[in-house]
Amino acid sequence: MMQKSFLPLLAAVVVLAGCEKDNQSIEAREERDPSVSAGQTYMDEGDYEKAITEFKKALDNEPRMARPHLELATIYQNYQLNPIHAIYHYDRYLELRPDSEKTAFINEQKQKVFNKFAESLINSVPQVKQVMQERNQLIQQNTELKRQLATALNTQKATSAPAPGTKQTATQTIPKTAKPVAQATAPSPATSASGKHQIYHVVAGDTLSKIANKFYQDSGKWDVIFEANRDTMRTAGDLKVGQTIVIPAIGN
Repeated sequence: MMQKSFLPLLAAVVVLAGCEKDNQSIEAREERDPSVSAGQTYMDEGDYEKAITEFKKALDNEPRMARPHLELATIYQNYQLNPIHAIYHYDRYLELRPDSEKTAFINEQKQKVFNKFAESLINSVPQVKQVMQERNQLIQQNTELKRQLATALNTQKATSAPAPGTKQTATQTIPKTAKPVAQATAPSPATSASGKHQIYHVVAGDTLSKIANKFYQDSGKWDVIFEANRDTMRTAGDLKVGQTIVIPAIGN
């Protein structure tokens, strides 16, 4: 039973090893191609124009070769500085060698080419460059604000924490008493010191004149009511249905 389950695993290892060996043998065979070999020699000598010519010649003779694409991508990335061509040849190499052990390395190089290309585009357009600089400044300012906030919070926690060895006692919060809706004012010259004020609830249609006429039989004394309720009324017409107001007592 164990031998049967081991056989598929062994077969898979053999297949993978075979694929890797095939890839290596294909790479070695392509490197022996006369045009590829000549192109690599020109690269070593720093003559990249002739190297490009030889690698393209190799592709004309055998379009399915992958190695020339890798060499061309390297030239366009590092020496001729053509990011579009570099990415194209990296992609073509991966299409022709999808199982290559160089896949991770090539994807990393592609990302570097793309980043450098994007940076060159940004620097070539002044408006875009300015926007990116402002964006970077905002990111730095945001980072600094976060740092300052974290420092302030840590300082607040440290100062508010009880000292070691001290016993923290519970504190009782005493609720504030409700503020009186209205408060009688000191008697005016026309107010009886011995009298008592009254409380009135405003109804629909009320005005200070009507209320003064109701309590004092004189609508002209509306200002007495208004002065007594300054703390709840901004103007003489600031009356609302259900509002409680003070009616001061006045002398005859």
